[in-house]
Amino acid sequence: MDFFQNQDKARTKTKVLVFYFGLAISSMIILIYIVIACALNANSSGKQAIEANWFHPEVLLFVTIGVTSVVGLASLFKVSEIRRGGGEQVASMLGGRRISSATTDQHERVVMNVVEEMALASGVPVPPVYVLDQEPGINAFAAGFTPNDAVIGVNRGTIEIMNRSKLQGVIAHEFSHIFNGDM
Repeated sequence: MDFFQNQDKARTKTKVLVFYFGLAISSMIILIYIVIACALNANSSGKQAIEANWFHPEVLLFVTIGVTSVVGLASLFKVSEIRRGGGEQVASMLGGRRISSATTDQHERVVMNVVEEMALASGVPVPPVYVLDQEPGINAFAAGFTPNDAVIGVNRGTIEIMNRSKLQGVIAHEFSHIFNGDM
């Protein structure tokens, strides 16, 4: 499979995720509306209960505005929180630990050397590097809003399993995310 096929698959998956997100929001609105409509009709008794009005447009509008407001405000809060902390905030939220430039751990030293070499070759400042100690898999990420607040994160498995040349490829890939602004 080539790069463009992978890119198309990623776009399709993103569309599916956005669809599911919209479905989740719609489901919350419907369920909250049903609970409120049931509560409004619970006071009816006898013949009134049978003839109860189950559609309340003003309640549906209120619930829709309420749910979208709560989700929107929570999203804005999280984005502003991440924007204030930059990539370091993201790495910390994922459980990352910043690797000191004076680390004595052999694997961490190799990662730091590779990142420093890539930064020097590309002419950008050395980004902070975080390791996710509890992650044994092979993965890495670049996080931040701008190259100035970018960080590189690597799983513990990545730095323990990969040799230096493979690690260079992974780190170069993360630098490409920093340069392209798709962190």
